[in-house]
Amino acid sequence: MLPPLDMRLTITTGRLRLSRRAMPAFLPAFGLLVCALALAGAAGCGGASRDASGARVAETPHGSRGDEAVRQQCDQGNGRRVVAVDVNNDGTPDIRHVYEGSLERCAQFDMNFDGNIDIARFFGDDGTSIVREEHDFDFDGRLDQISYFENGVVARTELDTNFDNIIDTYLWCTPDGMLQRSERDRRHNGHTDTWEEFAAGVITEARYDDNNDAQPDRWEEFTTGRLSQVRRDTNADGEADQSEDIPAESAGTAEGALSCDGAQAAALAAPSSGGSTPPPDAATTTDTAAPSGTTSADTTPTTTSTTTSTTGGTP
Repeated sequence: MLPPLDMRLTITTGRLRLSRRAMPAFLPAFGLLVCALALAGAAGCGGASRDASGARVAETPHGSRGDEAVRQQCDQGNGRRVVAVDVNNDGTPDIRHVYEGSLERCAQFDMNFDGNIDIARFFGDDGTSIVREEHDFDFDGRLDQISYFENGVVARTELDTNFDNIIDTYLWCTPDGMLQRSERDRRHNGHTDTWEEFAAGVITEARYDDNNDAQPDRWEEFTTGRLSQVRRDTNADGEADQSEDIPAESAGTAEGALSCDGAQAAALAAPSSGGSTPPPDAATTTDTAAPSGTTSADTTPTTTSTTTSTTGGTP
């Protein structure tokens, strides 16, 4: 039995936000497809090129740091066997499991029945351990999140928080599932300008490049999740020459611990309490979609099995 698909919508405040643009797209078709997840037990991917079955498959966003070779596991060629599931009985497969011998290599879902792959899950050599998972949350045919797994848990996640097909947020996670560090491009100009460190998921330090020279020139220190000190480099020599201690009464609300179990998807899309918003001339507003929780129900999908021996499309 494969791990359940993690797709419950969540809206919170602070460092985790869900795009209002992404939310409505989930609602109309989500219920019917979710009914098949318990029996189907898999996941799928996003949409620009087409695979051998005709489904549109998203290309990897610019800035991704993952191994692209693993995506070829969804290719139907090289004698791989495909088990297709037509959830809504319209004659078009909505879920595809790709096998190599008896081992599953990849699973894909079309969540809203539009012919595009919206979620994909790729498996390791044992056919059950997840190594990579991709999501197109707003059904625009472009990937918004890529997660990388080690020993069954998320080790790293890449996010496109403003839906421009460019990765702007990178998250690293501890083996016990808590956020460890992050890199962000707050201005969405293709350059990392924010670096954050966490202890047990709680922020301890943030470094910012406010003058676009690719080096930190502002540092924020946090104590038990609350801003306690700000240091600045005003002469661009790489060293802080100004320091300001933040009184407890001015520190704002303490940041909570952030996990990497699926609820973290946009954990860093919103500004931190320590003023991590870019300067006014470079500021942007970022929203993102975040899955959390588990959904399942009972239904009986129509299943067909096909075997291909010729080279198929490459997702």
